[in-house]
Amino acid sequence: MSIQRYEMARTATIVSGAGARHSLADDIDAGLGERVALITSPSVAKTAQFRDIAASLGSRVVLQYEEVQPHPPADSVVDLIARARNAKADTFVGVGGGSSIDSAKFASLSLSEDIHTVAELTDFGVHFEYPDREWTRPLSGPAGQILSVPTTLSAAEWDGFAGTVDTATGVKHVARYLELTPTVVYLDPEITSTTPRALWATTGMRAVDHAIETSYARNAIPFTTTLAMGALELLAGNLRKSVADPTDFEAALACQWAGMMSITGVHNVSLGLSHAIGHQLGGFGVPHGVTSCITLPHVMRFLLPATVAQQARIAEAFGVSGADAAAGAVESLLNDLGVPTRIRDVGVPKEAFESIARATLGDIVSRESPVPVTQDAIIGLLEEAW
Repeated sequence: MSIQRYEMARTATIVSGAGARHSLADDIDAGLGERVALITSPSVAKTAQFRDIAASLGSRVVLQYEEVQPHPPADSVVDLIARARNAKADTFVGVGGGSSIDSAKFASLSLSEDIHTVAELTDFGVHFEYPDREWTRPLSGPAGQILSVPTTLSAAEWDGFAGTVDTATGVKHVARYLELTPTVVYLDPEITSTTPRALWATTGMRAVDHAIETSYARNAIPFTTTLAMGALELLAGNLRKSVADPTDFEAALACQWAGMMSITGVHNVSLGLSHAIGHQLGGFGVPHGVTSCITLPHVMRFLLPATVAQQARIAEAFGVSGADAAAGAVESLLNDLGVPTRIRDVGVPKEAFESIARATLGDIVSRESPVPVTQDAIIGLLEEAW
């Protein structure tokens, strides 16, 4: 039996319920910070709920950044870090989906790291050579306080991972520091009602992907697997309802809790091959959640011979029986949600498959696949998903 070390998540407080976002200003005044960088995307910035947040924070905001792009390009992240440094921000509030929250994480590095170029930024990504060599540059000092108000189910608010795309190479780099985990998370189903339903659906599938991959990771443990199964049950029972009715706040909040349960412990128990491939599809502009819709069932079937017991539990969480029914249950949910399920529908050319497969092998989460992977195997999965 090997010795395994488990580091607890760094989230200190969760504020949940309709209107939870209104607690932000009081919490900051209670000692969370003084100079706020408020970070979001153009679409979220237009909502009344975001304007309420900005108004409630008032003069506490020294930087209001509304330019976050999907899969944040590295050059725009470098610009945000410079703006945060110049504004002397000490508290970073990400409002929106995974890209906005990741951007807040990167901006918090302005307190400790002298980042001025894309090369300096990407050096903070995890360096990995398949199958098991990795190294990470240590932080020079503490990052700034990070708070998050998520509007999707991508679950970026629960960990210290943050992704950025080097547009010159098309490769997505992922930073991994527990210190970048938001310390306070506001689960407010009112603000999620403004999220486009297609985005809510696809990021909900991202949470499904988190739960499934952590449940059969090579380093899975009972604590995280039990939470993952609970997440799948909540998503199976509430995601369809929440997509159909954005004002069903109970269903939305259940999905938000499922998002947390799906990824708790991810710094210890790894995601896997579906995410590794998805990260590199993201380099072509395919949104996080959409990549899970495309890759997950194919990866599940590829891994089935080595994950029969785990996929039997996954099937049970979806209300069906038998390990070989698990991928089909996921496909049934995808069909009901009406989300994209094919690479050919999202603008990625087949000519890119070789480079995607090569970059996938350089993605650290590929190492915990319960079946060893090769470049040819990944190309085969991409062909199946075409």
